[in-house]
Amino acid sequence: MKWIDAHCHVGQGIMNGLDADKLLADMDRLEIEQAVILPWDRAIAVDNEEGNMFTLELAAKYPDRLISFCTVNPWFGYRALEEIDRCVALGTKGLKLHPPYQGFQISDPFVLPIIEKALTYSLPIYIPTGTPVAAMPMQLAYVADLYPEGTFIQGHFGFPDFWIDSIPSVEHRPNIYVDIAYNAISTIEHAVKTLGAERVLFSSDAPYLSLDNEIDKLLSLSITEEERQLIGRDNMKAILEGGRR
Repeated sequence: MKWIDAHCHVGQGIMNGLDADKLLADMDRLEIEQAVILPWDRAIAVDNEEGNMFTLELAAKYPDRLISFCTVNPWFGYRALEEIDRCVALGTKGLKLHPPYQGFQISDPFVLPIIEKALTYSLPIYIPTGTPVAAMPMQLAYVADLYPEGTFIQGHFGFPDFWIDSIPSVEHRPNIYVDIAYNAISTIEHAVKTLGAERVLFSSDAPYLSLDNEIDKLLSLSITEEERQLIGRDNMKAILEGGRR
């Protein structure tokens, strides 16, 4: 079975780093077909242009394997909007916002123009959740209700502090998917049972988590092979192709 990793990082961050050659070697070994790549921590927080260019160049070099999502800090205002335009022109396939790194709450009003800009290009929007007070599942639910036409990915499924809010925040919102990195097998199985496998995405958040361990966790789930295929590949493939399952 082939997989698509919905979220990992390349480059050297403060705590950890991963270069493209190592990522591609791990992908070959683990039969990961494609991976969505984001830059390292500093580039997410402040040096957006540098980080985005790095991932865009890698995606252009390995177009069948690596997929670039761009990132912008909403505090940069018009400059952030222009950066989305630039990245789309160069081939980005999605947007990541990171409230704890970038210093805002998901529901802050000045974030909405960034989301609206991304949605003019039909970009899926990835936002990690689980960190108070900046990034909580119900804040993402509020934004998803404002933009039902958008496709949102609830990163880390509320881990570690707000996992209990994750199911209620997405249960009746078909425009939110959940990314299961960091979560326990029992939590993931509960998400599949409650939300359906069509709403769940495999990701590794490498190098902060182990690709091997996250693949092992996906293989260990007590679900059908059809459900595993949806989580491991088909749901993210549909998102990248501009649709929903």
